[in-house]
Amino acid sequence: MMKKRILAALLAISMLLSLAACRNASQVSSESENTSSDVDQTVSSEASSQEASPEDTDYYPVTVEVYNNARELVPYTFEKCPEKTLVYGRNNVEILLALGLGDKIEMVADCSSVMPEYAEEFAKLDLLKNHQDVGYFVKEYALSLEPDMVIGWYSLFNMEDRMGDVDFWHDRGIGTYTTINSVLRGDESLENEYQDIRNLAKIYNRQDKAEEIIADIEKFVDQGKQAAEGGEPQRILIAEKWEGEYDIYHAKTAAGDIAAQMGAEPLGQAGWTDEEIVEANPEAIFAVHVGSVSDEEAIALYTENPALASVDAVKNGRIYPVEYSLAYAPGVRTKDTVKLFLKCLYGIDE
Repeated sequence: MMKKRILAALLAISMLLSLAACRNASQVSSESENTSSDVDQTVSSEASSQEASPEDTDYYPVTVEVYNNARELVPYTFEKCPEKTLVYGRNNVEILLALGLGDKIEMVADCSSVMPEYAEEFAKLDLLKNHQDVGYFVKEYALSLEPDMVIGWYSLFNMEDRMGDVDFWHDRGIGTYTTINSVLRGDESLENEYQDIRNLAKIYNRQDKAEEIIADIEKFVDQGKQAAEGGEPQRILIAEKWEGEYDIYHAKTAAGDIAAQMGAEPLGQAGWTDEEIVEANPEAIFAVHVGSVSDEEAIALYTENPALASVDAVKNGRIYPVEYSLAYAPGVRTKDTVKLFLKCLYGIDE
């Protein structure tokens, strides 16, 4: 009887140990499956991230309308993301850097500095002035760099001793883009600045970033519109003095259109003289100047000119300096142009 009891006890213990082992095996198997599932999700997530890259082959080809030398829009199809871009003009350089495309720039011309936030990336770029005395790309040298994209102002492509018509490049499978406001002189606009950002973003598959940049600018434009509501438009003159007469940034220039959209009334037309400024009597004057002229020197051209002593803007000390890069084809600097008008017109300092 005792032997039977001992045998039964041993059998019970054996069964308990077997059940425990089965539970442990089941738990290990379940954990292994969960771990495997987590790994699969991580790989899937990484693959999805890689698929969203700007160079995604599923995105190309993409067609963009660009201006030729006849000021006509012509379609050009980009079969892939440009990798070796020649860039002429500060506005174009800054747009590409703002879009995160510094690695797509092969060489830069007519741009010695950029906005502080892009300075680190700009320092990595090769500059034409490191290789040639001439400040712009010429056809023969540009071809030797084997680019797949050229971006510039109308003047770069409109002269045969520079780059020549865009057709020359398109025929060789090299894309081009011309700053819109440099083509449509006398019919410039804020919208054209937005369109440059959008078009370049489309070429390089950076549309989300472009819309982020534009939304940030529009936020400040809207502030100006709201500040102007219910009041008379301020009559302003945006001008750059040239040997006895003034180059006027009227309502059909980039700076003039920005000011107009923010509720001001830009005065004047090309070639105004002192007498015409006195007759118009602007409330505020925005003194456009190049980098070689200081803010103080730009202001003095008006405050120290006896012929303008009776003008309200001069009498009331409302002469505001404006860097040329904020007035003509500002690109991503458009935000700074808008903020300048906000401060000077409405006292809003963001």
